[in-house]
Amino acid sequence: MKAYKAYFRRLYDLIEEMLGSQGSNIETAARWMAEPLTAGGVVHIFGSGHSHMVAEEVFHRAGSLMPMNPMLDPNLTFLGHLNATLLERASGYGKIVVDSHDIREGEVVIVVSNSGVNPVPIEVAREANIRGARTIAITSIANYRDVPSRDSSGDRLGDVADLAIDTNVPNGDALISLPGLETLVGGASSVVGIALINAIVVETAAQMLKQGCTPPVIPSMNVPGGDEQMEALIAQYGDRLPLLRHA
Repeated sequence: MKAYKAYFRRLYDLIEEMLGSQGSNIETAARWMAEPLTAGGVVHIFGSGHSHMVAEEVFHRAGSLMPMNPMLDPNLTFLGHLNATLLERASGYGKIVVDSHDIREGEVVIVVSNSGVNPVPIEVAREANIRGARTIAITSIANYRDVPSRDSSGDRLGDVADLAIDTNVPNGDALISLPGLETLVGGASSVVGIALINAIVVETAAQMLKQGCTPPVIPSMNVPGGDEQMEALIAQYGDRLPLLRHA
């Protein structure tokens, strides 16, 4: 089999495995999200390193929900001015991230971290809980099962979140072994994470409809009426979504 086909085949299998083991957790996450969104609240989502792409994926894009607040810090990505790897391992920075956002009691905070062992994502989940928010981890148990936590508490992300969704991404992230190459190739965590967060958004919208509430789905602004629908959503949620000023 061609290497690229093997990669796609392994991705299909990985997503099927995740659905088989995590369907109930996905449905729970959607119910939790539907509660504050039905009441006019916001869902917050944090990711650092490559995980920031999962947080950014559902912000201000067609087919997503408007009140999704990505807690993005450029310095925790590879676009900032600091060493993102070192910063994610710095104790105390997660509290600063949470203190920089308007997280309210009863809202939901999703924390995405494939490794699940660095202090900042763990602190974000812990601090969000302190503020009365429910926390959902998107992480890979296989990645941290035998890896010590870098947080002083010894906890891993899945230990501190109210709900942990296991992506089933294997230890080391990459999927494909090639003859003559010792290191596996073809990362999976971003692909699976982005598919997973969109699936949760879809299920959340379905849950809201069951409750008689029209979900605030973002339209495409490239179709007739899209600009007007977007303006109405921005008027409703703009004060809770800081990144809208750059959108």
